[in-house]
Amino acid sequence: MPRRPRGEEALRLLRRYVPRLRWCPSCGLPVLGSDRCPRCGGPTLEVRLAPPGDARPAWEEEKRETWRRAVEELGREAAGRLLGGPEAFWLFNPVQAVDAADEIIVDGHTVATRLYNPLSAAWRLRPDRVGVEILCGEELGPYAVAEERLRPGAVVRPRRWGSGASREPGSYVALCGGGLSYGVGRVLERGDVRVLKAWYRRRRVEWRHRPRSWSVGEVAEANRDWLLSREREAVTWLRGVMESHGDTLFLAGLSGGKDSTVSATIAAEAGVEEAYSVDTGVEHPESLETVEKAAERLGLRLHRAEAGDAFWRGLEAYGPPARDYRWCTRLLKLAPLARLFKTLAKGRRIVMVTGQRGAESPQRAASPRLAESGTLGRGRHLVAAPIQEWSSLEVYLYIVLRGLPLNPLYRLGFERIGCYMCPASHLAEFRIVAERRPGLWARWENWLRRYARRAGLPREWVTYGLWRWRLSYPAEVLALIRRLGLRPAELLERAAAAQLHAAREYSRSGEALVLSPAAARPAPGTPREWLHAAAIDAEGDGDAAEARLAGWVLRVDKGRARVELEQRGTPPSPVELRAALAAASASLVCLRCGLCAEACPTGAFREPGAIDVGKCIRCRACVWACPSSVLADLAIGLLKPSERERPRRGRALGGRRR
Repeated sequence: MPRRPRGEEALRLLRRYVPRLRWCPSCGLPVLGSDRCPRCGGPTLEVRLAPPGDARPAWEEEKRETWRRAVEELGREAAGRLLGGPEAFWLFNPVQAVDAADEIIVDGHTVATRLYNPLSAAWRLRPDRVGVEILCGEELGPYAVAEERLRPGAVVRPRRWGSGASREPGSYVALCGGGLSYGVGRVLERGDVRVLKAWYRRRRVEWRHRPRSWSVGEVAEANRDWLLSREREAVTWLRGVMESHGDTLFLAGLSGGKDSTVSATIAAEAGVEEAYSVDTGVEHPESLETVEKAAERLGLRLHRAEAGDAFWRGLEAYGPPARDYRWCTRLLKLAPLARLFKTLAKGRRIVMVTGQRGAESPQRAASPRLAESGTLGRGRHLVAAPIQEWSSLEVYLYIVLRGLPLNPLYRLGFERIGCYMCPASHLAEFRIVAERRPGLWARWENWLRRYARRAGLPREWVTYGLWRWRLSYPAEVLALIRRLGLRPAELLERAAAAQLHAAREYSRSGEALVLSPAAARPAPGTPREWLHAAAIDAEGDGDAAEARLAGWVLRVDKGRARVELEQRGTPPSPVELRAALAAASASLVCLRCGLCAEACPTGAFREPGAIDVGKCIRCRACVWACPSSVLADLAIGLLKPSERERPRRGRALGGRRR
C-alpha cells in the first residue's frame, strides 16, 4: 500500500509546487512566470502565499457574498480600503482551518482571510497582514492598540479600541502592539484579546492601494504568452510519451473538474482522440453536463463507466466514507473503470491522461509525471499527468483564454469538485448543494441521520459533518468537537462499532478481540486463500483458517462471519497485522466489484474474490485494492493503545499517530 507523506516531508513536497506568482504594482494585475509585466514592461513584486499557495481567481458570485460580510464586519470605509470593492480583481488562496478558509489577495498583498464558521453556518472576515497594518496605520475599522509586543497565543488587554471595533466575544480585531508589532486577535469573554497571529516591521509601510477592476478574461489575456508556453511544453511532453509507447491506447480522463478539462485539451492537441469518464451514481448534475460539453468541444470520442447504485450498497457494508476511510474511490471509480478498460484494451496498455497536479496534495506532489497505475491493471496501465506542475491559477486562466467549459460550481465557491457528498468537501460547499439540489441532499442527510440514530451518535455528528473522519480528527476539528461538549474518542468508537461489532472474550489461553462485520457478504474464495495472498501463512480448509502473527493468533471463520485476534505474546509488525486484517475483511465482505482480479499482476483469480493459490505471488495488490480493506483500519482503531503500537517503534499502525 503506498505510503502517504506527512509532516515536514509533506510540506517539503508541496513547496516544490508553490507557483512563481508576481504582481505588477503599476497595472495592478497578477503576472505569471516573469519579473516584468507583460503589459507595461515594469518590474513586478513577489506575492507571498501561505503554503501550498495554490491560489485561484475569486469569481463574481463569491466576491459579492464576501463583500457583504466585509462591510458588515469591517465597515464600508475599511472594507473599501482593503478590498477595493466587489468589482476589483481578487485571488483566493485556500488555507488550513476548521472548514473552508481563503486568504484574500488584493493588489498582490494578503489583506484579509475569509473563514466559514460551522457554528453560525456563515462566512467571517478577519483582517490579515497588510490589511492589519492599513487598519492600524489609518485607524480604520476593527482595530485596537496594546502596550506590549505581540506574540502568538498571548492574551492582551488593549489600552485603546478603535471606533469600528466590536468587543463582542469571538469578533476579530487588528492589533497594533509595541515595537512596531502587528497582529490579529479574537475578542474573549472579558474584553481581553487572544493574539492569533503576530509579526514585526522595522518601519511602517505606506501602501498606496489602488485595486484595479480587471476581469478574469483580461488577466488571462495579459498572461497569454506564459499560458501558451505552458501549453506547448505540456503538448510536446505528451507527444513524446505517445511516440515512446507505440502500441498503446491513450485515453483522456474527463471528470467535469477544471484540471481534467485542461489535461484533456492538452491530450487533444497532442493527438489523443478518445476520452473516458466515470459516473459514480452520486455526481453533481453540473459535472455530468460539463463532461459532455468538454468532450464535444474537444472532439473526443467519450467512453462512459458507470457505478450504478454501488454507493448505496457500499454504505451498508462500510458505512459513510471519510477523508481517512475512502472505500468509495475504489468501489465507485476504480472498479467501473477497470471493467471499461477490459473492453477497450484488447491486449494493449492504456495510458490515462489525467488532470493530476502536484499542488493538490503531498501524495500527488510525490508522484512522477508518468507512472504505472497503482491499482488499475497493475504493471499494465500508465498514468500521464501533463499539467503536474501547473498551478490552480494557471488552470483557470487557461480555461478562460481557450474558452473551455467550466463547471458552474466553481463560480459559486467550490474549491474541488467530486461527488455531491464527497467527504473531502467543506460544509460551505454542502450548503450550496443543499440550496441548489435539495432532493439530492435530503436523501443523503436522511441516510446519515438514520445511521447516527442506529449508532447512538449525536445529531451534531451529522450537522457539523463529523462523519467526514473515521480514524482520527485533525486539531481544528477536535477543538470544534470539544466546544460542542462532545468526546472525540467516543464519536470515533461508536461510528466504528456500528460497522464492525467488537467484543472481548477470555479463556485459559488469553484474551481475544472478536470482530464481526455489520453486513457480511462472504467472498467465493476461502479465508486461507486470502491470507496467502496477503503473505500470511495459515492453516485450515473451507470456511475457517488460523494464522500465527508473531505471538498473536488470528482466526477467520467465514461461516460465522467473525474474526478472532488472540493476543498472548509478541505483537506482529504494523504492516503484517494490517495485511492480515485486510485479508480477513476481504474474505468476509465482498461486493463482487472485481477490483481484486484487475489489480492482480499474474491473473491469479478464478473469479472475483476466489484466488488460484498456484498463480499467486503474494504481492498483496489484491488485498490493498479491495474496498473492504478499510475495515482493517477500523479494527486497528478498536484495539487498545498498547496493542496498536509497538513500544520500541513508538508509531501507530500505518504511520498514523493516535
